[in-house]
Amino acid sequence: MKKKFIYKRGQQNELWILPSTPSTPNTKMNSSIDINRLEKVRRSGTKITARCPACAAAGSDRQGNHFFLSTESGKFGCAAHSTDGEHRREIFALVGIKGERDPAEEREWRKGRVKMAAAKVKQNKITAALRAHRASIISAYAWSESEVKADSPEQRIGWLHDPRKFIAALFPPDAVIWTGTKYHTGQDGKHASHWRTVDAWQEVPEDTVGPLISPATWTAGETSRAKDNVLTSPYTVLDFDGFDGKQPNTPEELREHIAASLAIVRWMREKLDWRLAAILFTGSKSIHAWFHTPPQAALESLKNTAPALGVDEGLIGCAEHPCRLPEWIHHKTGIPARVLWLQTNLT
Repeated sequence: MKKKFIYKRGQQNELWILPSTPSTPNTKMNSSIDINRLEKVRRSGTKITARCPACAAAGSDRQGNHFFLSTESGKFGCAAHSTDGEHRREIFALVGIKGERDPAEEREWRKGRVKMAAAKVKQNKITAALRAHRASIISAYAWSESEVKADSPEQRIGWLHDPRKFIAALFPPDAVIWTGTKYHTGQDGKHASHWRTVDAWQEVPEDTVGPLISPATWTAGETSRAKDNVLTSPYTVLDFDGFDGKQPNTPEELREHIAASLAIVRWMREKLDWRLAAILFTGSKSIHAWFHTPPQAALESLKNTAPALGVDEGLIGCAEHPCRLPEWIHHKTGIPARVLWLQTNLT
């Protein structure tokens, strides 16, 4: 008695083996892989080889011999990535059978996955190019800390050192702004006093404004710094915390990192036309660059290339996330944050 293979729903890549009546030649096998969606399929006994869908989405395996599938066990994989579980999951996401679905919806879903994979490959190429040319960018756009301060459109000491003036430089007088510690949010309105208009913040003592601010505006009466409560996101603050995820550890590494970060900021401003509003040294191991928020496509592109630029990608597009205000001392170093560059009254 011959056997037929039936996919067991809920258990990826596993098969039930049940008795069956004799099958006729060329009967299609039911497995966890939709063979009809494979390219360059070849059969040899109980083994099927084809072009790996995940490799194909990345533009590789042009000869079509990476993918393999056993018609006996149902096991499949990629010969070029035999130990890569994520690659295997990508194969299943592209050509796997996950139970009953509408064929048209399934087809469009798979097309979408292929487009996403292709976009990822393109972005990876851009990231690799940035890494390869990063040193030349830093050299060509060198911008020392003293030059940054000299180039700052705003030179008044009060505006550079008073957190209230810093807020007034960036937001209109009637905008509702949050400042405080990261814990000053929610709790049934207990921290409502941390939301005030820019004008109202000018009337309180300097040492009660901060130490943190979110680069967002809020509706009047807001009491929670949740993402869904953000009214507008006029600024995107980039945290330059280390190239390729590596933070500076020694004073020399910190000096080199700050110099390189300032060069990248200048490159973004002059070459990519990002509108710069402010630069702060945080008092620790990074600088914060305040840019007027660009179109969403630019933000998404930056997220994918952020590590190569020394930027924390997890904070991009998160206007609710707090960042430093000037003159507040960093708790880890005892060094105050300071403004390096500031433009007031931008339109």
